Amino acid sequence: MEAYMWIVWLSLFVLMLVVEAIGTELVSIWFSLGALIALIVSFIPNVPWWVEVVVFVVISCATLFALRPLFTKYFKRNVISTNVDSYTGKKGYVIEDIEYLKPGAVKIGDVAWTAIPVDQKTVIKENEVIEVVAISGNKLIVRKVENK
Repeated sequence: MEAYMWIVWLSLFVLMLVVEAIGTELVSIWFSLGALIALIVSFIPNVPWWVEVVVFVVISCATLFALRPLFTKYFKRNVISTNVDSYTGKKGYVIEDIEYLKPGAVKIGDVAWTAIPVDQKTVIKENEVIEVVAISGNKLIVRKVENK
C-alpha cells in the first residue's frame, strides 16, 4: 500500500487546490499544503502509510489554525463599507410611529427610512429620538434614545 500512497496525496493535493479555487474562505488551501508535505514524505523509503496520514493531519491543522487567521485578516483589510453601513450608530427622529409588527418611518438627515424596533415590546412614538442599531434589508432596526 505504501508504494501507491503518492497517488493518493497527489490526487488530494490537486482536489484541494480545485476546491479552494472554487471557494473564497481559505480553508482547503491548508489541506492541500498538508497533502503536499505528505506527498514528499511518501517518497522517503520504508515510511509506513499511517505516518504519512499523521503528517497530513498535523500539517493541515497547524497551518489552518495558525496561518488562516493571519491571511484572512490580511485579505479582508480592504473591505469597504457601503453608504448604508455608515448609518449604524446614527441618530434620527421618528416621523411615523414604530411598532414590532407595524414598521414605521424615521428620518436621518434628509432621508426617510422604514424602521422597526430592536425588540418586540417597544413602541416608539412620533418625534422621539432613535439610534440605528442595525440594518436588515431595506429597514433600519432602531432603539429609542432615552433623554437624560
